[in-house]
Amino acid sequence: MTFRDILNMIVVLTIVSGVCGGGLAVVKMATAEQIEYQQIKNIKEPALKKILSGYDNDPVSDRKKLVVGTDKKGKPIETTVFYAKKGGKVIAVALEAYGGGFEGDIGIMMAIKIPEEVLDGIAATTHSETPSVGGVALNSPNFLAQFKDKSIDTNFGMSSEGGLINAYSGATISSAGASKAVKSGMEIYKKFKSEILG
Repeated sequence: MTFRDILNMIVVLTIVSGVCGGGLAVVKMATAEQIEYQQIKNIKEPALKKILSGYDNDPVSDRKKLVVGTDKKGKPIETTVFYAKKGGKVIAVALEAYGGGFEGDIGIMMAIKIPEEVLDGIAATTHSETPSVGGVALNSPNFLAQFKDKSIDTNFGMSSEGGLINAYSGATISSAGASKAVKSGMEIYKKFKSEILG
């Protein structure tokens, strides 16, 4: 094999790799919106259906992304706000926030009634908690009911720390993670209220 043959193989391989890589990049860009929609539809919509009621639109389609901060590397942190409307008027907004649980972050979707500014409910979207302990707490109607119909200014901390929320027996860390997520969500709502409702 001559040097010229090796050079030809390198050039051909480089061209094939470039064309394939470019093709994959184009497919990724073309399908990114649909992939995002499907992820929301399958992960977040079940939670939205649990906490929103009385709307006549599709909250998954009626959504807006907000930049709510930056991470340690300076990349923007985004959250998605979902709008529940009746007759074209916003009756509630829902957003997701996170709090640290026993096995990692707990994602909590929360709905806020507009204009009352009270929580309409919360539901877990993602977590890695033990299904028979933290998972049970995050789906317990009694635990979740503690957040319903409370003002956005309520202290959603744990009762052991002076807040309103009682931990689910045996799942204190998971309960605290959900509580932290709701507090974080309320902070996001208050800070970006004009952008959310504008």
